[in-house]
Order: sequence, then structure tokens, then C-alpha cells
Amino acid sequence: MKHALVLLCVLSSCIARAWGAAAVPVQDFEKVSSLPTVWVVGIPNDNASVRLSADHPHDGKHCAELRYHFTGGGQYLGVPNTVKIVSPIHKLHYWIYGDGAGCNCAVYVLDATGEVHKYKDPTAMTIDFKGWKEIVMNLDASHETWGGDKNGRIDYPITGITFEIGNAGKTPIESSLYFDDISVDSDKSADETLARQISVISPAYCSDIKGDTRITLAAAGFKSVTAKCWKQGDGAGADSTVATVPIDPAGSGSFTFPADQYPHGPITVRLSADNGASKDNCYLQLYNQGGVTWNEGIPKAPPPAAKDMELLFADDFDGPLSISSNDAKAKYFDHKPLGGDFSTIPFTGHDERNNPFSQTDTYLRIRADAKKKSSGLISSLRNDGQGIKASIPCYFECRFLAPNAIGTWPAFWLMTDYPTERKTKSEKQVAVDELDIIEAYGGEGPHEPNSNDLYQVTPHAWNQGDAGKAAETRAYKELHNPTSMKKAGIPSTWYETFHTYGCLVTETETIYYCDNIEVGRHQTLEVSKKQPLFFMINLATGGGWPVDLSRYDGVADMYVDYVRVYQGKK
Repeated sequence: MKHALVLLCVLSSCIARAWGAAAVPVQDFEKVSSLPTVWVVGIPNDNASVRLSADHPHDGKHCAELRYHFTGGGQYLGVPNTVKIVSPIHKLHYWIYGDGAGCNCAVYVLDATGEVHKYKDPTAMTIDFKGWKEIVMNLDASHETWGGDKNGRIDYPITGITFEIGNAGKTPIESSLYFDDISVDSDKSADETLARQISVISPAYCSDIKGDTRITLAAAGFKSVTAKCWKQGDGAGADSTVATVPIDPAGSGSFTFPADQYPHGPITVRLSADNGASKDNCYLQLYNQGGVTWNEGIPKAPPPAAKDMELLFADDFDGPLSISSNDAKAKYFDHKPLGGDFSTIPFTGHDERNNPFSQTDTYLRIRADAKKKSSGLISSLRNDGQGIKASIPCYFECRFLAPNAIGTWPAFWLMTDYPTERKTKSEKQVAVDELDIIEAYGGEGPHEPNSNDLYQVTPHAWNQGDAGKAAETRAYKELHNPTSMKKAGIPSTWYETFHTYGCLVTETETIYYCDNIEVGRHQTLEVSKKQPLFFMINLATGGGWPVDLSRYDGVADMYVDYVRVYQGKK
């Protein structure tokens, strides 16, 4: 009887799609990598969870089980599924295994601009049934929207599909629901409708490895995946192809990464595939506990741009971290001084439970963690104006490796000493220069930065009136942003391997470097001539771009090798 019912449902679905639109599977919940998360409103976080279950699969071996406990009315939750649907679709289908408890359900579709489109049919979407039922939403129908560009239409690609479950009454409910087989109606083929994506099944993103390491992939829709990793060698080293990985009909593949043949410490294994209709890049960050020691730590020689200057400060991060929000003796402050934190995943203190900082070998790791809601910034100056700062002529440099994940925003930057002036003046009365030596934006594709080898070098003249704005505009134009590393003769990008970023500030010119190669210069801004400068290093998220770390299990790492500050002799 059950098989006959399922067959009838499938036939009904096919008849409904017979008028030209093809059924394109989007999510089958067969792999751990497809497991969604859950958010809640009005109930404790522990009252809802999602796991893969073999109890009631509609098709295949698994489905997604939502365990929930509503304690009263007005409570609801969401089960967001990350997708990338690039071609226009007309209908959304999914199956739900009801518990008969009477909850109501709705669907959110998240578009490329961040606008949420909510679809709800009260007659069809009350869970007063038990067993499997197909829910079909007409995406061309009128619906509620909010956020994003507020234009009321779906801007592609669609990046998320969320199931909303709410308590329709006031009685507490504790039960389970099951979801399976998300699909859409499209006029295009599956390859043209979906942006195919590479996922790493093992090892975990941002994990430690050593020796020969088996890397297992999921890459449905692709025939093969190319794995590359930057390798040590003379000068800047060289790129290398680790493997060309065949993908089987089930969408799986694997290869052995010979970690001992690659640099010790943080590395990025780059995975790419192209099937003609879509292409994808995946960046697997790992920490190689073995491998070859290569260009690690502070060089013995000073940088050429700091010739005839004295070393004022250096940190190789080879000992316990000295970072604090409160300790006046700490080497670094863990927020932007006097407020103004700007990361969408908040900057968090070293002394807090969700501390984003750690030290391994001779590296400082700053982690952005979407689940822990933490990212990190270190400042060489504290709120009281005490700390490391240098007056012109001076040179600052930092060597780091950053992540290329959607919405990551790593940076090394300088500001003039506004905390000292703020002791006697209001914020708007204090003129401040900001020199962003590197602002890198992670992400590739429509509505994302398309990072490649590019980054921004950005000067600002804050609170300096029309003259300051004119000087800022002139300086920015002189830099010819965005900076292209390859045009400067640098063969690798900021997320493939380590690079050193520097800034020389003199009475007349401010000059920016990458690996001791000049990448831009402008006339020195006025406040920089008068006030000492301090540095900040951060892994932020946002910067006006979408943020999505879901592919990487919600984490992305920035590794800082060292920082140095030089000042001209007085």
C-alpha cells in the first residue's frame, strides 16, 4: 500500500510538471555535508536540532530529522538549507513527514541581494497529517518580502531555502519532523539550473594533518576535480597540481595529499572543477604539522624599505599570546580602540569563552566562526593611547595567509593616534588618517567580490572637511585600485600562500609594498605627518558583501606569521 501511495504521488508530481518544466533535484540529505542547521525564536537553542536520519527516508537512505520542543505559543524556528540556483525557477517542491501535531510551516527563499521571500499557503501547510506529504510552492505567486534590495522579485542566484515551523497554538509540543527531496521546476537542465559545488567530506575544514592524508570529496555534476597547492622552492615557490580526481556517478571522489612534500604550517588546497555549464572553486584550509620548513618566522635582514631605520617592535608569535580587553600590560588590545568594531561576525575578546585567537608554532591564528559568533582583531594601541606607535619616517609590515571564503575580510591597516586626542576632544573633532595596507575580500561569483589576485589599498582622511576629502580622493586615484598581485610580478594570491604586506610613510610620500615590491604610492596625508601611527590586524566579515561560511562548516582561519615596525632615527 505504501509503495502504491508513493508511486501515485510521484506520478502526480510528474503530471504537474508535464508542461515544459523539468524537475531538478536540489537536496536529497544523503550526505553529512548536506546537513542543515537550525535557528530558533522564543525557545532555548537546545530545544531544536537537526540530524541525518535513516528512520523515515522518502527516497534513498537518509532524510533530515528536525527534533523540536515548543513550550508555548508564538514560538517558531527555521531550518536553512544552503543552495545555489542560478537559473529562474517556477515551483519549489519538498517532502515533509508529518507528526500530526498541528504546527504551521512556511518557506523562505533567500536571493542574491539578501532579500527574503516568504511563501505560505495556510490550507496546504498546516502539519495536521502524519506520514509523507509533498509541499509545492508557486514562486511566481504574490508573497511577503523583506530585506535585501526590497524590489519584491527574486534576484538570482537563490542562495538559501529555509523551512519555517511555528507553534500554531499555545499548547507545548515536543516531536520530530522529517524533510527530504527538495527539487525545483526549471526550463533549464540541472547543470544550467544549479551552480554545482565541491564539498570536502574529510578531513574537516581547518583541521590538522600530517603525512599522507586522504581527502574525500563530494562533487555531483562534475566528472573530475583538480587539486592544487602552493609548494616551497626558490624565491616565491611555485604552484603544483596535486591530483586530478575522477568523480564517480554517485558524485564522490578521493585522493592522497602528500603533506610531507609541502610547506609546514598553514596551507590551502585549492579544488576546482568545470563541466561547461558551471564551474566551482573550493578552498580547503589545513595545518600541516609535518612538511618542509620554508620562509617561516622573522627574517634576519630588515626590509629594504626600512633602510637606515631602527627596529621599534617585532613579534614572531612564537610564545604565549598577550592579547586582552582589560590588561594594560598585554601586548595587544582585542578591539578597535574606543569602539567602532565593524565585523558582521563580532570581534571577540581573547579572554571570552568564544575566543577567536590561538597560537601554534610561530603563528597567530585568528578564526572567524559563524557558530560561535566570533572573529578577531588585534590593535597595537589601547583605549588610553598606550601601546606601539611610530612617527614618520616609519615602516610597518605583516606577513600572513588569509581565507578566501564568501564574506571574509582580512586586513592589515594603520591609523593615526586618535585615542590620545580623544582624551580632550570629541570624536568628530579629532582628525584621523587611515591607511589600509591590504583589504582583501573573500568570495567568487555573481554579487560577490571575485577575489582572484586582487585586493584593495585604501587611504582615508576622516573628519578633515573638504580639503581632507579631496586629499583622500586624490590619493585613492593614484593607487589605481584594485591592486593586482600578478601585475606586480607576484605569482600567487593572498589566499594561496603567505605574503608580506608593508607601508612606508615619509614626509612626502606613502608607499605600499607586497613582498618588498612596490604596488602603489600617494602623497602623504596631512595628519600622518603630525601624529604617530599604530597598526591593526583583523579577520573580519562583511564589508558590504554577503557572508556565507556554510561550505566550510562555518569556520575560516587567518594565520599571522609576524609583524614588524621600524622608525627613522631621531
